[in-house]
Amino acid sequence: MFTSRALIPVVVAASLLAACGQAKSDTPAAPAAPATTVEAAAQVAPATTVAAAAPAVAPTAAVVVKAGNSDLGKILVGADGLTMYGFTNDVDAKSTCIGTCAEQWPPVLVDPSFAVGPGLDVGVFATTTRDDGTTQLVSGKSPLYFFSGDVTAGDVNGQKSGGVWFVAGIDGGLITEGAAPVAPADTTPAPAATEVAAVAVAPSIQLADTDLGQVVVDADGLTLYLFTKDGDGGVPTCAGGCATAWPPALVSDAPVIGEGIDPALITIVDTPEGKQLKIGKWPLHRLAGDAAAGEINGQAPGGVWFVVGADAKSIK
Repeated sequence: MFTSRALIPVVVAASLLAACGQAKSDTPAAPAAPATTVEAAAQVAPATTVAAAAPAVAPTAAVVVKAGNSDLGKILVGADGLTMYGFTNDVDAKSTCIGTCAEQWPPVLVDPSFAVGPGLDVGVFATTTRDDGTTQLVSGKSPLYFFSGDVTAGDVNGQKSGGVWFVAGIDGGLITEGAAPVAPADTTPAPAATEVAAVAVAPSIQLADTDLGQVVVDADGLTLYLFTKDGDGGVPTCAGGCATAWPPALVSDAPVIGEGIDPALITIVDTPEGKQLKIGKWPLHRLAGDAAAGEINGQAPGGVWFVVGADAKSIK
């Protein structure tokens, strides 16, 4: 019996100790809440970081045309500062400068989502689709071009070329007035004045060597053509759209005749546009698609347009 009674307190004591031990082991479980908090924070942090990395705004379109300064005032220039021009033979925003012409006067090609620079009215600009499917920038009603003869920002070497190329202003129009670009000779003293004087008396009609032989050209060396339909009576018959593509060769005063051409063959005929040069019975025309001296892009189209020799006969 003693042993049994003695054992009872021991068992009770052991039970109490076990209970106390259980209570103590439950108490540290309280820090589990912070562990849950840390885990939640770990889940939130990456989401916050990803959201911050997302771009706030979509990329903007590239600026393809800006306002630039030149001797002619504020003009349109490309992203690199090169001058933009309009071609007066282009009608209703349709480009007519293709082939060799487009090599001399590269069209300003753009993406349809183009942007314009500060100070320019976006409403002035539009685009036109060229024959080859590319998209060309238009200002007002003028498809825009660069000039291969311009090298640095501010150059306006194409101004008034052929009387049909003009610098583009910032208001959607072309700058037809104002000084033409200053020639290098003008920057020197007396000799420059002599050179300018020589240019002033350049022949209105002269001869130039081409792949077709010697042909008549104007003071700028641009090829002159005859139109076989003008042959009856020697009166110009090319008008309207025809005259846009084949402008008459006009002179302001009595023509100055170059060497190798018989002066007796050269006369003028009065037209609504002005005094048009004639050689023999043929009123003379230029071609809008000829951009530089020596070009003969108008030879024989339709079998009615031909270059002319010094003897006033067509060269076929």
